[in-house]
Amino acid sequence: MTDGVPPDAVIEGAAYPDIIGKSAAIELVKEQIAKVTDKNVTVLIRGESGTGKELVAQGIHFGSKRREESFVHVNCAALPSELLESELFGYAKGAFTGATHNRAGRFEKANKGTIFLDEIGSLSVPLQAKILQVLEDETISRLGSVRETAIDVRILAATNSNLEEKIVEGAFRSDLFYRLNVISIVVPPLRERKEDIDLLVDYFMEKYCIELGKQPVPLGRDIRAHFQRYLWPGNIREMENIIKGIIALQKTDAVYTELKVAEGVGVSEGEELRSRVAVLSQIWDDKKIKQLIKGRKDIPLKEITKEYVSEVEKEAISKALDHTRWNRKKAAERLQISYKTLLNRIDEFGLV
Repeated sequence: MTDGVPPDAVIEGAAYPDIIGKSAAIELVKEQIAKVTDKNVTVLIRGESGTGKELVAQGIHFGSKRREESFVHVNCAALPSELLESELFGYAKGAFTGATHNRAGRFEKANKGTIFLDEIGSLSVPLQAKILQVLEDETISRLGSVRETAIDVRILAATNSNLEEKIVEGAFRSDLFYRLNVISIVVPPLRERKEDIDLLVDYFMEKYCIELGKQPVPLGRDIRAHFQRYLWPGNIREMENIIKGIIALQKTDAVYTELKVAEGVGVSEGEELRSRVAVLSQIWDDKKIKQLIKGRKDIPLKEITKEYVSEVEKEAISKALDHTRWNRKKAAERLQISYKTLLNRIDEFGLV
């Protein structure tokens, strides 16, 4: 995925970034986006984690007549069901303990624009019923209120789950599935669009040279050949992190070890440890530390430590999610943290 948008973001009147690639698979996706932009119907965007589903949603919105209105992104997997309901629909003053004022929900904020319900397969069945009601009635009610508010919102949804299986299991409503799946766009995994790998590598190389203030790192034929062979379980998100690491470290050694570990190729314990440390520290360089302490009389050691730990946690969680293809339960086991803690961290760090 190219430049993304922070999860749960509200974007107003922005231009969407190009989808990088010229392969037949990605050209088909671009054609489908162009065909549905001005058709005021729901679209279900399907694909593995890290393939760029949010970018497709942005493309649909910012290519449509609603482009000047808000694009509201909601990560349905990032919050517990009870909190997600108040986020989506808002609440009235006194609706629950702590509700000291009226608050508009995401649907109201998306009025006249588009709401993007990411990870729709993680919604609880009761919340699915409420989403279905919005689709049918085009109205919403805030928690604690009987007043219905008419809304004009285009709903886009995305999933990396097999919703048909969830329907059989009783975990997803078939009527909601049919309302969401009016048009379906399948975003291909990176391993099925290998013609785009060099283009994406060059794009991310340029992006992070500018962002990190670093020089380009030459990638030899052997490295690019390795990229072509690699299956990229974390898809474009994984590639982006790899290139970011190369630029930050200004070398490729640690990256090779990381790819070997991901592929199950034998590496020594010492190699793997050095690789993990290097990659985890790649986002924390002298320049960043200097920015923190610039113009301050005291060196804020606690602040630096706190930010460093947060960055390391974010990188470790991102890699665990990539290597488990965003199976959050498996990722939590690998990280040796609770499932709830992982969901909180995903939300806190804006991982999608």
